Amino acid sequence: MSGSLIQISASAGGMPKSPLASALVTAQGVAGDRQRNRKHHGGADRAVCLYSEELYEWLRQQGVSLSPGQVGENFTTRGIDLLSLPPGEYLSVGECVIQLCSIRVPCRQLNMWHPDLLQIIEGHTGWLARVIVPGMVKPGDVISRGREAPSQSTPGCFEPRPLA
Repeated sequence: MSGSLIQISASAGGMPKSPLASALVTAQGVAGDRQRNRKHHGGADRAVCLYSEELYEWLRQQGVSLSPGQVGENFTTRGIDLLSLPPGEYLSVGECVIQLCSIRVPCRQLNMWHPDLLQIIEGHTGWLARVIVPGMVKPGDVISRGREAPSQSTPGCFEPRPLA
């Protein structure tokens, strides 16, 4: 299964996130992206947030019309069924490799777009991922699945890490 990156997004903090022509993605996340609340957002296992064009279409069918970047994702995908992917899955996106760590827990700030969005979006929230191999990404990049950690990578969310 492969798909494509249709938008990469960042913000100075909060939502919506604005589209970028390209960005460097590192273990700290997408260059230029900031989170206001670092207790619940960001960090190594939450460096990149993914949501799909297909999930936006599903929201439209529920009566909520939003555009890429509005739910706060960094990567808006097309052609990959995010709901079917397992935790630990590796995805190659442009020059980088990410590992899906956890289903995104939606933030109450999403209700700014619709008073019941938190209830509507339950079970359709996207993924949070760790960056395994940093690199540049841009809209149009192919996204492909991979089952194994690439060589020359940093530890993933399900791999042992050295104690600090």
